[in-house]
Amino acid sequence: MTNIKLTISIILLFLTLPGCLARYGKDRLDQLLSSVKDLEENGEELTEEKIKEKLGKPGFLKPIYEHNLNSSSLYNLKKDSGVLLIPNRTDLYDDMLTVVKKERSSNIKLLSYVYDRRGLLELSSLTFYMESFGGTGQDEPKVFGWDYVKYGNKNNSKVNRQTYINYKIKKPTDYLRLPYTFLIDTVIGLKQFTGEIIKSPISFVEAELLENIFIEKKIPFYKLDGFRAAGEDWRNGITALTYRYRVDGKQGLLATTQNLLGEIPVIGSVFDQRHRDKNGTANKLFLTRGIYGGDDSAQNMDLWVHYLTNSPAQGYPSDMPTSRPGSTNPEKTNRTNTNNSLVKVIPYRYGSGIDVFWALFNISHGYAYDMAAEIISKYDVNPGDSIHLSGHSGGVQRSIATARILNDDGIKVEKIYGIAGPALGYAPSRKTKVVLNSKFLYDPVSEISRLLRYLTLDLLTLNIDWNDDICNNSRKEDEFYKHITPGFVDGRTRLKYDGYLNACLTDFLK
Repeated sequence: MTNIKLTISIILLFLTLPGCLARYGKDRLDQLLSSVKDLEENGEELTEEKIKEKLGKPGFLKPIYEHNLNSSSLYNLKKDSGVLLIPNRTDLYDDMLTVVKKERSSNIKLLSYVYDRRGLLELSSLTFYMESFGGTGQDEPKVFGWDYVKYGNKNNSKVNRQTYINYKIKKPTDYLRLPYTFLIDTVIGLKQFTGEIIKSPISFVEAELLENIFIEKKIPFYKLDGFRAAGEDWRNGITALTYRYRVDGKQGLLATTQNLLGEIPVIGSVFDQRHRDKNGTANKLFLTRGIYGGDDSAQNMDLWVHYLTNSPAQGYPSDMPTSRPGSTNPEKTNRTNTNNSLVKVIPYRYGSGIDVFWALFNISHGYAYDMAAEIISKYDVNPGDSIHLSGHSGGVQRSIATARILNDDGIKVEKIYGIAGPALGYAPSRKTKVVLNSKFLYDPVSEISRLLRYLTLDLLTLNIDWNDDICNNSRKEDEFYKHITPGFVDGRTRLKYDGYLNACLTDFLK
């Protein structure tokens, strides 16, 4: 017995120790920025040779990626400057655009150091920009400057949480309604809690093995995210268990019974439908990303928020090309403001595919209870208010389930806009639209969504309007429709994955 325990301990040590030692990504950006600062403080001129010498050659910990940029790419860098792209000086992109405009023979080359390698998803890097003279025999390329992609919550200030609505007896019928509501809420809460707890060990395995090995191309226990994913299930389970005790939607016996029937796996939402006659005016839009988001530092969707809340993007200057394979185009259409007074991102921490599977088949919706709790406790959303929801990938089903939970609280969800994600079940919103990638077999998640529709004969998609990504009879190049959260920047190429961010999105949410 002792030998077995010793063997298990040694195996666990060999599994966890490399992961702990390989946590090179956590402070990698700070290390690189510190190295650059040392170069500048020592009065050394930044050159391509010196950068490579000081910051390291291509390798496991310090991969370097080189890529040429044209004027349209530089224009987009300038447009997104200060949102997630942080340049070393404000006029960096203007300087490069001026050079490209005046000297047609020169190119701007980027040299990227990926500080947290995420397999195929090189989202973050420190990048230097230099002028390449392309075989003209001129001197070493001039280094214009550098920038970095900064993902992470900027506003960490504490929010005064709103007091939840308590059960209150205001009329004689409440003596009958409240005990029945309390009983049903207990049954629903226990069902949701149990589903999340059963799910937690599967989330652990998915995060440590599937996500790390096959998605991020890292060894298991790289960041111990499996423990965090499992812990998130427990936290969401507790939220689901207690949520309905703290919020009394003042529903009648029939509606409460419908809530209970709605908990039946797979087909429950068919019974839990309550159509609204009156529409409201929504002044808040809440966004959620999809799975594999990680901690708060990976939840950033600032470019998406920036797109929805800013004035229409201006077209290209007349001397700049409007299309180039592998580059992002500004919107040519007249994009309008969504007129929402508030656009906020609700974090989906340590989400996994098993969350979506559990929700699609109506086993448990812990991540949706977490989203509902964030909305009503942090952003002054009260019964009678109207809001919009929008999500990407696994966040689509999260939005569907959240709409049902909020509806029970008397909070109206006017519209739901889903992007490239599966969705089953009734959503009590005035309009629900899910947009999928139209190119066959290009996006596996979109294909899964179509398959679920066909298998259920649309009986479980109910009031959802399914559409493809063609907007105003046009679509962008295929490069922009990779299955990555819209608005995220590729750390290597500096391309922005924004194919789904178009005029149709803002028009729908007006």
